[in-house]
Amino acid sequence: MAEFMKRSASALAAWWLRPTAPGAIPRGIHALVWLLLLGTNLLRLGVRWVIDDRAGWSWPLMLTDLALTVLTYAGLFYFTWKVVVPRHLDRQKPLRLLLVVLLAVTVTGLLRLTTNVALGLMPSVVPSKVDVAPHPDSASDSFLAGLRAGYREGYKSASAAEQAGRGTNRTSGKNIVPATLLVMLLGIYLRLGHDHQREQRRRQQAERQQQELERQHLAAELSLLKAQINPHFLFNTLNNIYSLATAHDVEAPAATAVLQLADLMRYLLYESATDTVPLHKEVTHLQNFLSLQLLRLPGAGPESLPFRVAPELAASSLPVAPMMLLPLVENAFKHGDLTARPHAVELELGLRGQELTFAVHNRRRAPRPGPAQPGGVGLSNLRRRLQLLYPTRYGLHVEETPDTYRATLTLLLTPAEAAFAPQPTAQLASA
Repeated sequence: MAEFMKRSASALAAWWLRPTAPGAIPRGIHALVWLLLLGTNLLRLGVRWVIDDRAGWSWPLMLTDLALTVLTYAGLFYFTWKVVVPRHLDRQKPLRLLLVVLLAVTVTGLLRLTTNVALGLMPSVVPSKVDVAPHPDSASDSFLAGLRAGYREGYKSASAAEQAGRGTNRTSGKNIVPATLLVMLLGIYLRLGHDHQREQRRRQQAERQQQELERQHLAAELSLLKAQINPHFLFNTLNNIYSLATAHDVEAPAATAVLQLADLMRYLLYESATDTVPLHKEVTHLQNFLSLQLLRLPGAGPESLPFRVAPELAASSLPVAPMMLLPLVENAFKHGDLTARPHAVELELGLRGQELTFAVHNRRRAPRPGPAQPGGVGLSNLRRRLQLLYPTRYGLHVEETPDTYRATLTLLLTPAEAAFAPQPTAQLASA
């Protein structure tokens, strides 16, 4: 039961402080402030009504006083929320905060004094005389008439009390400064509390994303361990095959393919285990992958798989997440028409300002008869990795026509990453 009540209270608090839009004041804060202002001022007017025995009061006068008081303090609260706390509540500049608070208190105090005097609530401030003073109740059917009646009757009764030595004003104005400070403190407290909860939610979301990323890393490592061949056995076997292939010709295509396969496996097993790798290693990895794919295209030359890399990126140390570009290339070879000429698959890597772009273009293969083959896992995993590693800094755009398929990945560089990126040039070099 206690746990249920705790969860219910947490859910209610989360709903109460939920903003309607990024940067907006939560609905619960609006409701709380207006209830406090209306409740305290209705209580104040009720007490004055009882103390004065309705002398000099009319409902239009009370309603006008209530509206002007609540609107003035509400404006002060929103000024504190929107301006004082985010712009001036700085520990390094306490004098500026003090000046802003004094300015706000002064302006609010002057507004309250002006409205009180205008409503006749402080007759000793402007000692004028009122000759005609109809009773408030006789003019209650007209708002303006009732307001004037309340003003005149109240002014006359307060002046008479002052002359008799029984009192001074209907309101002395002594509570204006304390009330102003209380409203400002309420605005500061609620804004700081709201910002603290928002920061807590942001940290919790970041922690959940980090935990999800770690979970995916662990799952990937476990999957790799389950299917892993002993790396030493693998590389020793590749060395033996290379020795056989170079027995008669060290430049035999089979020997070159074995070396490229060894580089691919070494990159997958060792170098891609880090969080980021230099971009030129990703470029080299893709070039080795394309060279091996040429073995699937008898009679085709390197021109059938063009990989255009901006010259400044060919040897760039720009840090990127490993294995982020390969899924788009694998998808092209899996679903593309490899018999298309002059280009079976086209790749392009460039830098535009602070955006790193990688595009893969291929012709679509005619659909094969039979049931649809499962697929799409590679792109789904890529999107998930992008959401975790580049949550607000990526774009993955796919353009499909009946004959062609083009996928474009865009990564927005942070200032730290941009420091590694050289100045782009207008020309692209073929790699």
